[in-house]
Amino acid sequence: MYNYIKENRLKVLTIPLILYWIILFIATTLPSTPYVDVFDISDKIKHFGAYLILAVLLGLNLHFQEKWKGVTQNFLKFTFIICIFYGLIDELHQIFVPNRSGEFLDWVADLIGTIVGILIIKIFLTIIKNKSTQIETT
Repeated sequence: MYNYIKENRLKVLTIPLILYWIILFIATTLPSTPYVDVFDISDKIKHFGAYLILAVLLGLNLHFQEKWKGVTQNFLKFTFIICIFYGLIDELHQIFVPNRSGEFLDWVADLIGTIVGILIIKIFLTIIKNKSTQIETT
């Protein structure tokens, strides 16, 4: 699986990341309307989930990219910094969007989602690297 992802990074990771980030940006840029929330989930859980997904997609992209070795070696740090910085910018930008507000607790939910996403990446990569190593040795 590790080699498959590495060989097919564009379609497996990069395109999904680009599409997801565009959707995330559009969703946070549209003015909020006073409608009934279909999903009826806490705003903080939405932030948590959105940044968990962003962190996983971004982190895996940074891990599998081959252009900058320093980024690959420190992909978890770069993932954390980029996601947290983007979350901060996003909250600040929402202050200027009608019927939206930038909230510190939303940013905290982004932070927690990012951290959990990074933990998921670490677990995922450990598992697929171990399985890949076992397959190669047999």
